Amino acid sequence: LKWEGRMEELMAPGSDVGCSILQVFADAHLRGFTETTSRYHALSYVGLEERRISLLGKLQRFRDQGETMCDLAGVLLGISNKTGASVWFQRARDVGAASHSS
Repeated sequence: LKWEGRMEELMAPGSDVGCSILQVFADAHLRGFTETTSRYHALSYVGLEERRISLLGKLQRFRDQGETMCDLAGVLLGISNKTGASVWFQRARDVGAASHSS
């Protein structure tokens, strides 16, 4: 999508608006991947969600962060990247454990 690379310019640092913008683009790529199984859409989705996961952590939205990590891992499984998926599933478990211990 044309504006993806410059999305950070549209967002206020550390805002929920930034998460929403990233989610809109990620959802578009997820739909594209679901409909076409295009590796391009899957990898674009992964890149966007990695950025959103970082922002969710900064906003201390740990539940959303963990759920997004699991969703990202599921897409990685869809393109046969089991190693990447296991990393993201473990990160989600770590976020869950840390948020419950505090």
